[in-house]
Amino acid sequence: MSKMSLEEKINEWLSIADEDLEVAQLCYKNKKYLHCAFLCQQAVEKTIKARIATNNEIPYPIHDLAALAEDAEIWEMLSAEQRLFLRALTTYAISTRYPDKKRRLLSVCNEEESRKILISSKETVLWLKEKISEKLSQEKQSSEDLKK
Repeated sequence: MSKMSLEEKINEWLSIADEDLEVAQLCYKNKKYLHCAFLCQQAVEKTIKARIATNNEIPYPIHDLAALAEDAEIWEMLSAEQRLFLRALTTYAISTRYPDKKRRLLSVCNEEESRKILISSKETVLWLKEKISEKLSQEKQSSEDLKK
């Protein structure tokens, strides 16, 4: 079995994240709002893990988006609004797994809330992909500069 290149590792994370967002959209359309929010969290988590992979590191198997953003070295780049969103979105990774917490979330995660989460998640994933591209471009430029 051949070893995956850095780019392959990053693309694997991004591919799964894109699929999670696609399925989140389907859940939203089918009024499965809590599942939509959960998959949005998963998409953002995997995109952050792709950013961590740009440092040639293996992401920790955690779901706390704020902690992952720190590991990805992007926390300081985030706006206050983005930071709040990541903290709030983390709830959907963990709380959806426990019946009592799931019941509470079901009462809050209605169509409007789910729509906001889906939109913000798409925006966050796009922003993160830009940061990934920037990081890879910087790495490539640094590598080329060293060859000169």
